[in-house]
Amino acid sequence: MSDATLAKDARAILNTAGREALRAAVLSAEPIQSPVAVAPQAKPEGFPITRAGLTSGMAVVADFVESLLTEGGASVIYGPSNCGKSFWVLDLAVCVATGVDFRDELQVDQGAVVYVALEGAFGVRNRIEALKREGRLPEDAPLFFCFAPVSLLERGHAARLAQSVKQAAAESAMPCRLVILDTLARAMAGGDENSGQDMTAAVSAIDAIRAATGAHVAVVHHCGKDEARGARGHSSLRAAVDTEIEVTRPEGETVSTVRVTKQRDMPAGESMPFSLKTVVLGIDRRGKEITSCIVHHEDSIMATSRSKLGRKPEVSPDALLELLPAASKPAWRKRADDEHGITKPTFYRLTKELQQKGAIIQGTDGSWDRAKPF
Repeated sequence: MSDATLAKDARAILNTAGREALRAAVLSAEPIQSPVAVAPQAKPEGFPITRAGLTSGMAVVADFVESLLTEGGASVIYGPSNCGKSFWVLDLAVCVATGVDFRDELQVDQGAVVYVALEGAFGVRNRIEALKREGRLPEDAPLFFCFAPVSLLERGHAARLAQSVKQAAAESAMPCRLVILDTLARAMAGGDENSGQDMTAAVSAIDAIRAATGAHVAVVHHCGKDEARGARGHSSLRAAVDTEIEVTRPEGETVSTVRVTKQRDMPAGESMPFSLKTVVLGIDRRGKEITSCIVHHEDSIMATSRSKLGRKPEVSPDALLELLPAASKPAWRKRADDEHGITKPTFYRLTKELQQKGAIIQGTDGSWDRAKPF
């Protein structure tokens, strides 16, 4: 019924029967329906819950490296520069890829490994060669390396790395159990490790890789100026990982000690000391030996207590080379200060030595890098 018809009927009732009759007719009329029907609001669906009394049995931790690393978990291996942590992590990776007991005592479930080497590609290649020559790494071992600039803060990089991990699993016809990011600083290039926002974004990317592949993701990280305070950067990293592993080496000593400082689902276990064995690979164009190192595991009695760590050793020019490339000299100096706690005068003294040796080169854009070998 149109508005004009309603108005005409109302005037007729008013003229013939009076105001009270019109009022009674309006009150007894059917309500006008809205042309748009409003659907009733659905109740939100709850999350599944289980009564405690109905659960049975005990949960068994799926540790693919006995009492150390869990399937699909996350870990951080940290320590100061030049303490041997990257050598130790590579030795662990080789054991996973070959299925050999770690330290000759911890059982390992074999699987593919993807090692994202973001620092010192030349050094990594020599370490691989040393392991091959010592009979530790067979040619067909499912150990894969990625030298691309992977970033945990770059949109799409986590998905691309996950795809590479799946490719490694397909090529080796076995699950990829371990992904290593060496180091976190390079994987967060352009970000701020002390920023909760940036670190949370990095952790989210790590979680995305784990969820997409089922692999354990381990990141190699540095400690701050005060080694006693643990891994540097925002605390959200330590809160997120299942396992935290510290690597230390006292000044003037040759034995490093590995300690599990956090283990979410398993006992921390004993300290794991190791030293580095030098392997001669060849002779360079100047007649000098080309060498690398492999890990030699020591008896637990060789572990060093934290009280004997002492002050950090003097930084050498070679240690500064490990921090390259750098976008600028101030950026290089800041990183050297963060990782080694050295002063500005010491930094410039060491970089001057490197320049005099022809070991570093400055780009036209102000960046710095190692001088390429002939």
